[in-house]
Amino acid sequence: MVLAFGIAIITKAGMVQFVDGAKWLKLSDTLTLKEITIEAERGNIYARDGRMLATTIPTFEIRMDLASDALTNKIWEAHIDSLSILLEQKFGVQSQRNWRTQLNKERRSKNRYFLLAKGLLYHDLKALHSWPLFRLGKYKSGMIVIQHNNRKMPFGGLAQRTIGYSNDMNKVKIGLEGTYDAKLSGEKGVRKVQKLAGNVFIPLDDEDDLGAKPGYDIYTTIDINLQDVAESSLARTVATYKADHGSVVLMHIQTGQIRAIANLGKNKEGQYSEKYNYAVAELNEPGSVFKVASTMALLDHGYCDENTTVDLENGTTKYFNRTMEDAHPKPGIASLKQVFETSSNVGISKLVYRHYKDHKEKFYEYLQDLRLTQSTGIDLNGEPNPDIHSVKSWSGISLPWISIGYEVRLTPIQILNLYATIANNGVQMKPYLVKEIKENDKIIKSYNPIVLNKRVASEYTIKTIRSFLEGVVDSGTASNIRNIDYKIAGKTGTNLISDASRKYSDKVYQSTFVGYFPATNPAYACIVVINNPDKSVGYYGGVVAAPVFRDIADKIYATELSIQKPLEINVNRNAIHINKPMTYKDYESIGKGLNIYYKSVTNPSEWVYSENNDSLNELKHWNPERNLMPNVENMSLKDALYLLENMGLKVHIVGSGKVKQQSIPEGTNIQRGIPIVIMLG
Repeated sequence: MVLAFGIAIITKAGMVQFVDGAKWLKLSDTLTLKEITIEAERGNIYARDGRMLATTIPTFEIRMDLASDALTNKIWEAHIDSLSILLEQKFGVQSQRNWRTQLNKERRSKNRYFLLAKGLLYHDLKALHSWPLFRLGKYKSGMIVIQHNNRKMPFGGLAQRTIGYSNDMNKVKIGLEGTYDAKLSGEKGVRKVQKLAGNVFIPLDDEDDLGAKPGYDIYTTIDINLQDVAESSLARTVATYKADHGSVVLMHIQTGQIRAIANLGKNKEGQYSEKYNYAVAELNEPGSVFKVASTMALLDHGYCDENTTVDLENGTTKYFNRTMEDAHPKPGIASLKQVFETSSNVGISKLVYRHYKDHKEKFYEYLQDLRLTQSTGIDLNGEPNPDIHSVKSWSGISLPWISIGYEVRLTPIQILNLYATIANNGVQMKPYLVKEIKENDKIIKSYNPIVLNKRVASEYTIKTIRSFLEGVVDSGTASNIRNIDYKIAGKTGTNLISDASRKYSDKVYQSTFVGYFPATNPAYACIVVINNPDKSVGYYGGVVAAPVFRDIADKIYATELSIQKPLEINVNRNAIHINKPMTYKDYESIGKGLNIYYKSVTNPSEWVYSENNDSLNELKHWNPERNLMPNVENMSLKDALYLLENMGLKVHIVGSGKVKQQSIPEGTNIQRGIPIVIMLG
């Protein structure tokens, strides 16, 4: 029986070893080995000039396999002291002695996943690779490097909500990070890890590992400088007027490219931050800025022209049992142009009600033609469709109130797109934020301007409404932002807000200004919306929102030469002369460059000056006396140095620019070697 039992054991062992061995090894692997996902490096997001808006910064976790077969006792003893010293110098967590004690203790316990440090940057990792033990390689040193990717925005909170974020754990995808998540994410990789005691897994070097593929880079239309101006001006305004929140959108008219989006809302602590994209996602009644659509309908359908008149009834009128009022009542008869420029609720509503009360569908269809009943399609998640109900749901007072921007709700960018269309001579463009997707320098996809509607209104209507919008700034409700350098066209809006938490009777206002510039040759359209400003400080659109528009417009006009007015110079070139000595070559060069005509001297000397006789410039010789101090004021530094040093003077220079003062007066007797100070400015 004992012999039979022994033979059975040997037989079973043989079967396990040679027959079923592969099966049991495979089962062992499934219990101790598993595959984990390697996150791909996320693509970068860039501004239109190539500056980085969002990037992935890798950080590194350093661990050690202290039971590695390649890490022999001989290697360990030869490097433990130097390793402990470097650890103390680098991390300073504990002394060299304590590091040595701990490392020896972990080695005796055969810790295969001992944590040395985490959160290291690449230059830290590079330095560690040069350390005495670690430079032997990962096998002999037992060094384990684990990379973690962290998303950073180099410009801090600038355009924070537009850039957004993507959180797979909470399934929240916001802004460009969320909209283009599939492009930015790349392709995940796979790595095998081995299970150790304590449910710890360490990575294995395996030729079957599948590396992660980095995500694509996104190049946007955002202008960093203009974004900064928009946010700074908006921040000052919401703080000054103690507003609940505010938003700004700046759009390039001919292309539809969004150059800046700023959103600032007040948190519980009373501080402002980009917590929500109001510009793209917030629906609100637009108020008076909607009057442009009503006025265009009247013009396009031929019911009115700029001289059509209406009785303002001293600023109040009634529709059934409800009274409509003007913010600044004016009695008497006014033309459509005057009604628009002064933003009269009574005037606009009476004209619309007069011509459309029996043709409500016609008015609604015109709003559809302007694309005010559908979203712009901007490439950001979260844009809702405008809330403009069909005629079937209108009450008896809906038409007059819709005509002045109530009973309809739109987002700021949807309102802006209409004004940009007017500025673009009726051609409606699709707003967009991303112009290219790249893999390194290879373009994967380009996004070009898209025309949504080639003509939203007649040429007459566009021309007339543009003149009305210019009048608003020249002499209407936004005359406070009028300037002499360039013309602005736009419309103010000051309306009451009603939503789930607020009623009209609560007197909560929204201040808006939307328009474009330069009005004569439009390049940019911009909307500014300030929600719930403090009434005691100010709440009218022209006072609160319009100055933000002006700040942005001034910045653009000052920096973009292409939109500036050309200088008109009508002068007699023969009458221009430069009354200062300089070399003949310099006079000749300046004369050619500025088209100034000179009567040249015969056999010109090195130094000449010009005199003006009967509108004819004549160059004359100038030979400074060697022992008398010349006048070098208004000379360039180059000419002054050349002249004074040739006379043997020691020149000391203060400041920069051209010569403003000289320490030795003109005509003073001088000797070689004496010092002179020339002040530049």
